[in-house]
Amino acid sequence: MDPAVQQCPYEFYRTLRTATPLYQMPSTGFHLVTSYPLAREVIRAPDQYLSSVSPMALADDGIPQEIIDIYESGGWLPLASCSTSDPPQHTRVRGFLEKLFTAERVRAATSMIDDIAMTLLEELADKKEIEFVRDFAHPLPMMVIADLLGVPRSDIAQFKVWSDAIVEPFSMMASRERRIECAQLVVEMQGYFAEMVAERRRRPRDDLISEAISYRDSEGHAFSMQELMTIITIDLLASGNETTTAAIGSGMKLLIEDPAAVAEIASNPSLIPVLTEEILRLESPAQGMFRRCAHASNLAGVELAEGDLLNIRFGAANRDEAQFSDPDRIDLHRAKPGSHLAFGMGRHVCVGAALARQEITSAFNALLQRYDRFWLLPDHPAPEYQPSLFGRNLLALHMGWAPRSR
Repeated sequence: MDPAVQQCPYEFYRTLRTATPLYQMPSTGFHLVTSYPLAREVIRAPDQYLSSVSPMALADDGIPQEIIDIYESGGWLPLASCSTSDPPQHTRVRGFLEKLFTAERVRAATSMIDDIAMTLLEELADKKEIEFVRDFAHPLPMMVIADLLGVPRSDIAQFKVWSDAIVEPFSMMASRERRIECAQLVVEMQGYFAEMVAERRRRPRDDLISEAISYRDSEGHAFSMQELMTIITIDLLASGNETTTAAIGSGMKLLIEDPAAVAEIASNPSLIPVLTEEILRLESPAQGMFRRCAHASNLAGVELAEGDLLNIRFGAANRDEAQFSDPDRIDLHRAKPGSHLAFGMGRHVCVGAALARQEITSAFNALLQRYDRFWLLPDHPAPEYQPSLFGRNLLALHMGWAPRSR
């Protein structure tokens, strides 16, 4: 829970994996799951280790009544997202979301994603120095999800403010005042999308909002307005851009630190999909997610009681030296590069995994077609991550780049 540790937690993870891979934090009482086998065991038992845990409710003051009042007076109190719910609600929402991000639909969107990446780089072509997160890593996935939702690209700067307001309370690091501010921003966002839902009811389009409105579950039931607001703002908008932005930003930082990998990919661009998997493994955008024991159990020799909380540290499991050789570096020839746990597995495997993979691949394909040298700018602050127990988001990445010689 120390922001300084969160800047680079990997040595701490290594210590835990070696000494006590299931570690109960004295300050919070929940257990950190840090080894690959234990993380996989927990993920593969979703009825024993439930996902319905709200990090916001775990704050010392829980969810303050003031925040609840903001939602209930001005908008809709958010429901649990797909990733933090269990059946039957999880089944109902996932049944819809899975139809949106099939491999076939992602293939159909690939040319659009490629075009967005190339257009962003065209706009930056005259710049020798950029702030990579602001100029590229953030707008690319935001523009993709904006196009899929059917909302104007001109509004993406505001979408960023709103998305941050959704995600930051999950960090467990935000102050009470910031969480209240976030609730006010989310209600503002709900108002924006409520108008859009009303307009789509009158005139449906070929977009994800219209699909959400028209969807009926196995019993013929439509989503309520509260469900629509949760799906659109959390499951689609925030989940559809925040983690991918994090991966693209961290991926560029990894390449700056590893010029040999840049050179190898420049000579063999077919390695970019492997690079994508290595970025997801090395800098898992979701560093940890909670699970709650449905029943008493024994995990790694530790007796757990009903209601005990676990936090699966994907960032630790994905660098487990017992699972991955030379785990702290990019290996463009790694056997089974997609065997990491960055997207989870089983019932709760990320529904947007195929889209995220394509966005990361398209991003680095476009970047490495144009540039083959990257460096940090010495007259700017070193890269810093947003303090968070949940995510791995670079606040900024000030860098220079040099075009490839043709």
